[in-house]
Parts: sequence; structure tokens; C-alpha cells
Amino acid sequence: MRPGEGRSGLQTVTVVVIGDGPEAGRLEVGLDGASGGVVRVVGRADDGRAGVELVRRHRPDVAVVDLVARVSSSGAVGVVQELRQASPSTRLLALAGQADADLAVATLNAGGLGFLVRPAVAGDLVAPVLTVASGHAVLPRDLLSVLVGSAVPRDPELLSGLTPQNADLWRMVADGLETTQIAERLYVSERTAKRMVAFLLRRLGVANRIQAAALAGQVGLLDDVGTVS
Repeated sequence: MRPGEGRSGLQTVTVVVIGDGPEAGRLEVGLDGASGGVVRVVGRADDGRAGVELVRRHRPDVAVVDLVARVSSSGAVGVVQELRQASPSTRLLALAGQADADLAVATLNAGGLGFLVRPAVAGDLVAPVLTVASGHAVLPRDLLSVLVGSAVPRDPELLSGLTPQNADLWRMVADGLETTQIAERLYVSERTAKRMVAFLLRRLGVANRIQAAALAGQVGLLDDVGTVS
């Protein structure tokens, strides 16, 4: 689904909300009302299965997935993976009741682009939704420090030891490009791109893309090169 134009003249970001109970209903109403038409909620589902069908039908820009307390890390992975398969172009923002590092890592590794503690005011989600829609990751500051804490520049010659191709791939990962986008830029299959990213993460000694992005900033990879769009 291509975004339309909101009342403010900005491009409208279409969203579906997935979650049961009054919290999800509050998010649905609050996002529409607080964005001035920039964010348009096109539907809400009470559970993951209905959410997959909703995402497949509407192909929204962003799916906001409210992970209730009973959802485990493995359960979150399943929900996110199914949603990604239903609509690879839809970006996923997960919400939880607390900053659970294990749940956040599981969600991000499964293909989610953001993980936040559920806000008290639904309008506070407008900015994160727009950020995720633009292809950038969002995380709470305190949780981010936990996730990237081990991503330190252990090798001062890390950059000089990389091939230009690996450095370019690292910039793409740091800028939040998804596997399909990387594959298109490199003219390779999605499967090959996935393997290339996995090899890069091992080469850098980091556990995930979030740590790779943090390390890129620490070693100055992005200092002299504009971000990939």
C-alpha cells in the first residue's frame, strides 16, 4: 500500500495495531487522533493469527504489535516472523510492559525494527512509528545501552582490515536497511545477502545488527560518508 497525504501535507503512514484488551484499543484511537492525519490506523486485530491476515490484506507501512505479558521470547519470534512473511515491506514496532532485553533481542533478530515500553499516552507513539516507517530502528535509551554494551572497538585497525565491499555492507546495516534492500543494492539474492550480513556480524564480533550499528559509530565508519538512503 502506497502512503497517501495527510491533512498536514505530509505523507500518510498506514498502520495496523495488533493486540487484545483496552490498551490496544487505546493505541488504535490515540495514534489516529494525535498525528494530525500523518498516521492512519487501517485496522486492529486481537491476536497474532488475525494480525497476520490483517497485515496481508492491508500491507500497511507499519504494524504495531503489543506483546502482552504472557508472550515469551520464542512466542514473539513466531509472531514477528509470521508478520514479516505475510508482508515483507511492512515494518514492525513491538511494545511490551517493560524493557525486557531478551524479548527485545528476540524481536529484533526475528525482523522487528523497533521495541519500546508501552507508553502511557498513545500519542507518544507517533514519532516512533514515523521513525520505523522511514526504516530506522527505535529502542529505549536504557535498553539500547544494555544491547550495545559489548559492542566496543576491540581492534583499532578494524576498518583498515575490511574490504571496501564489507565496509559498504556495514554502512547499509548501520543505516537500518533490511535484507531485501541490501540484496537489491548488491544485485544478489536475498539468501546471499542474509549470509553476507551473518558473515559480517561474525567478522565484527557482534551479536546482532543493533550492535553492528553502534560499533560503526564508535569506529567512525559513518563520519565521512553520508547515510545510505
